[in-house]
Amino acid sequence: MLIHRIEKTHFSESEAIIIDYILKNGDQIKNMTISQIAKVTYTSAPLLIRIAKKLGYPGWNAFKEAYLKELEYLYANRKIDASIPFIVSDDIMTIAQNISLLEVETIQDTLALLKHDDLQKAMQLIRHRKSIDIYAVSTYIYLAETFRQKMQRIQKNVNLCRLTGDAKIQVAMSTNQTCAILISYSGRTQFIIEAAKKLKNKGTSIIAITSIADNELSHLADVTLRMSSREMIHTKIGDFASTQSVKCLLDILYSCIFSIDYQHNLDYCIKIAKEIDKDNNIEENIDYEV
Repeated sequence: MLIHRIEKTHFSESEAIIIDYILKNGDQIKNMTISQIAKVTYTSAPLLIRIAKKLGYPGWNAFKEAYLKELEYLYANRKIDASIPFIVSDDIMTIAQNISLLEVETIQDTLALLKHDDLQKAMQLIRHRKSIDIYAVSTYIYLAETFRQKMQRIQKNVNLCRLTGDAKIQVAMSTNQTCAILISYSGRTQFIIEAAKKLKNKGTSIIAITSIADNELSHLADVTLRMSSREMIHTKIGDFASTQSVKCLLDILYSCIFSIDYQHNLDYCIKIAKEIDKDNNIEENIDYEV
């Protein structure tokens, strides 16, 4: 996201004054011209254009439009700050209420970002490929593992790449009969992007789960599912919203795949559950006898 790029970009002292101004004033710059902003910051119009180009835009107006659009998304209908959902003075029940409300808002946001045609295409890619490979980092690993286990219960072959070394092996083994799910909040994670480029060359179908940003991962993917994108990369207490959003998207994918052959999958899941329960009872009886 643009706000994340601003966080990570180095600016000169004069540029930093402008950045500080637009961050503090937010959508109040909507009706300000480039000359007006330069005047109130005691800088110059060319300096504003330089900032826009440094952030990947052809000019100030393009940057301003993208910035205001992002602000509208970040602050629309939001009661809880996704990055800092509680503060030092909050008691434990306030914290509990805020975290619960954040999870509800995150799921609503995730659903609002989900498009029917994108979900349909992702389902078809998963359905018609022989195997599914998942590439993820940090907190998304355990969510991907849960998804893998669920898919395994309906006889879908899913592989999870937990380390960069594993990813290299998995990429090398990937074919045009593989569907790869790549998860990255920023859409710029180095090993994820490297994997995506190689997978693209191999003809592997790519489903990206990433933020609303116009990032490199979304450009490489065949279809992109957008996760809730209201967390700051560096100034956040935890990955509360992004992990909840990814879990929601993976649960939706699993449920939609399950529904394609609903009765067969239901019967199979019940059969497996009964066998596992029977084995557990046998083990418990053996332990009791001993």
